[in-house]
Amino acid sequence: MYGDYLLNAQGEDVVAGIRNTQKIENLGKEMPRRITSFWILPADSSGITQRWQDVEFTIERGKLWMLQTRNGKRTAKAAVKIAVDMVNEGLISKEDAIQRVTTENVDTLLHPQFDEKAKKESREDRQIYR
Repeated sequence: MYGDYLLNAQGEDVVAGIRNTQKIENLGKEMPRRITSFWILPADSSGITQRWQDVEFTIERGKLWMLQTRNGKRTAKAAVKIAVDMVNEGLISKEDAIQRVTTENVDTLLHPQFDEKAKKESREDRQIYR
């Protein structure tokens, strides 16, 4: 699980960047009695569709409320990697993996991509000349 949270805040605080969020791993330290139900719910919801889920939640007066969950967004490269990883982990079949990679994903991957090493070097070069 990957994510972040804010205590004593509203969703707008996160969206507007008014306050810095905490890593979701720290939630168990701050609210250990609630963390068990939190870890169970997203696993169940992603298990239904076996897709990566973007989950929004709130904890009010010590009670966990799931606000919404939806399929998470990802790049074309990530969509392929996730599908391959899920096949390798035995979570889905090869046929299911192929169906999860959209024609838009394939189209994106067929176009030239920037090399990550070259992008990093370019950023470093720009910093030197400033």
